[in-house]
Amino acid sequence: MTIELQPGLTVIQGANGQGKSNLLEAVFLLSIAKSPRVVTDRALVNWDTAAAGGHAQILGYARQAESTIQVQIDFEVRGSGTGDDAQKANDSPALQKSLRVDGIPRTASEFVGTMNVVAFAAEDIELVSGPPAERRKYLDILISQTDNAYLRTLQRYNRVVIQRNHLLRLVRERRAGEDELAFWNERLATEGAAIVDRRRRAIERLSTFVVPAHQELAGVGQQLGIEYLPKLGAENVPAPGVGTRELAGMIARGAESLRDRELAQSQTVVGPHRDEMQLTIAGHPAGTFASRGQARTIALALRLAEAGFVEDGTSRKPVLALDDVLSELDESRRIRVLEAALRFDQALLSTTDFGLVDDRFLARSACLAIKSAAVERVSCAPAPEARI
Repeated sequence: MTIELQPGLTVIQGANGQGKSNLLEAVFLLSIAKSPRVVTDRALVNWDTAAAGGHAQILGYARQAESTIQVQIDFEVRGSGTGDDAQKANDSPALQKSLRVDGIPRTASEFVGTMNVVAFAAEDIELVSGPPAERRKYLDILISQTDNAYLRTLQRYNRVVIQRNHLLRLVRERRAGEDELAFWNERLATEGAAIVDRRRRAIERLSTFVVPAHQELAGVGQQLGIEYLPKLGAENVPAPGVGTRELAGMIARGAESLRDRELAQSQTVVGPHRDEMQLTIAGHPAGTFASRGQARTIALALRLAEAGFVEDGTSRKPVLALDDVLSELDESRRIRVLEAALRFDQALLSTTDFGLVDDRFLARSACLAIKSAAVERVSCAPAPEARI
């Protein structure tokens, strides 16, 4: 299936389960090479391909000014088989993913951010009410779209945590000595300090976008706050201006002070994989006190702020992809969202009902209808009976 998406706002209408979210997910995949919805890439492959094996591809062209760039993701799938074979394989196909930019193979850190997309989905309410891991993920994607070095550092850090956790388990089982932790403690402190420093600076800049974005969507009287809370052990709040060397020292001291706890749990409990990005509404923790409507507005403000952050860091306007954002908003907030979407060079908005989009905005949009994953370009004009 090939779709040419027009500049400006495109409204994609379809009933639930027809493929709207999959279309927007494919666009987002071309930006960060991973799905925001599922943990493993296997879940992206349809059942027939997973069973029989084959090839799947997502390919997109991004145009800005006089330049065009081609980004693609290829999945090679070895089928899981049927019957006893499928049971032996646990119904899990083997999958190999490859990334290319302009036909040239790229690593994930080279691929991410080549095309910038900011996506909102209904699940984004977890950015407010969900666990800290959701907010860390948001922050990591935000920074990675503008800073390839950060993504490489994050990859190294995650490998350090895995190796260190394995060693902690061996030490607890008396199959390794505690002195062997010294090397991994140093790597944890060095890589972790770089991440903490970058996240701290990112949130300082993000706050300049998210506070006004939230005020625009929510109106006056609901002041949004955002604060970075690193997990450094006993010294959790570094003083302003503290550099990476000092941050590394704080992580190292935290790991040393909590060694007994880490050995008991076989888990690294100090470092940026435990950080929190705290959100408050009118001074109160948003995850506890925000209503569902407020949480949805905060999540949307975070996405709009992400778009400003990415544009500021890359000098490129990202594509805005809004999946079913209007259904739980009142009319005034729907209008504010649509006004924000029209400020983007390209915005994609899915909905179950064109009627949720004010006629004034439909008149300035391209419209697509999707049914059973088939996409058709349709008129945006409202039906005569819908007119008053």
